[in-house]
Amino acid sequence: MTNTKRCILLDYRNDSCANCTNLCAHRISLHGLNGAGGRSAQANIPRDYRYVTLKTSPARKDQARAYKIIDEYVKTFRRHLEGGERSKSLYLWSDEPGTGKTTTAVALINAWMSIEYLTALKYGKQPAMTGAYFLDVTELQTSYNLATMTDDEAGMRRIGDEIKRAQNANFAVIDDIGTRSSTEAFTAYIHAVINGRTTQGLPTVYTSNLPVEGMRRIFTDRLYDRIRDQCLEIEFIGKSKRGMRK
Repeated sequence: MTNTKRCILLDYRNDSCANCTNLCAHRISLHGLNGAGGRSAQANIPRDYRYVTLKTSPARKDQARAYKIIDEYVKTFRRHLEGGERSKSLYLWSDEPGTGKTTTAVALINAWMSIEYLTALKYGKQPAMTGAYFLDVTELQTSYNLATMTDDEAGMRRIGDEIKRAQNANFAVIDDIGTRSSTEAFTAYIHAVINGRTTQGLPTVYTSNLPVEGMRRIFTDRLYDRIRDQCLEIEFIGKSKRGMRK
């Protein structure tokens, strides 16, 4: 799926953003110049998803019940960023792939980056360059398997760097968790991310094709307990819509 390249700040600003141009300093800060660089790239958000927001998400219509909850959830971001009660985590799942979970998770990470950026400006602070991170577990596991099979030390260092960024980002998406069986060694990497985030009270959005209870079968009871700690589970309904979007 691809959205039009509408700056994610448009959902939150009503003044000069009405005449947004590619040379806007705020747009460049979030999206880089001509879509290259910026906080979206630093957050590791897949290129095709970097402009999706909760208002423009194609999943909103089909997942109206879920989005009613999510719209309320996003209201906690500003309170969290201003030192109030911390935002909880979300666990988005469906039996079917292609129901809009990843699209919604990215819309949430974009909402966080927008609110974090505007909150920093409000208080005269420098917005965080790496305040959010998108971790694709399937991609990470593929990279890990390849690096271990080929004794790729540089590849393992890159994986370690990715783990640390996901572990410490102010807000993170952990996408496609539990879609494959996991070795004890790889489970330790995922546990490091989730345990680190839970210990620090950092909000996380998970997506999966299994209900949260299914994490017991894929990982361990301890990791399952960490995932569901302060976490709201939301089921996405319907059949896959992949290949049906314009």
